[in-house]
Amino acid sequence: MIRVLLSERIKKTADKLPPDVREKAAKAIADVGSAFGDPHQHRGLGLRKLARRSYEIRVHLQWRVVFIHDGKVLVAYDVMNHDEVSLWLKGQRK
Repeated sequence: MIRVLLSERIKKTADKLPPDVREKAAKAIADVGSAFGDPHQHRGLGLRKLARRSYEIRVHLQWRVVFIHDGKVLVAYDVMNHDEVSLWLKGQRK
């Protein structure tokens, strides 16, 4: 089990989400701590590696929770749509 921390950014974004999406995101964040590192549980959650230290979980048709793994903890960084995730990844690679 890995500890999951919430960034200030995700807290601000979550306040702007519809209640049903916010609930799904909260559940995904809670579930990822126990599943991280177990590929069989990853599939059930839809956890997918994006880059060297970043992962995402799809929590709704268009919304994803992006996590950053710093070696000891997972940081729930933000809730983004697919296009925002793509733009964010391009910025990370520079």
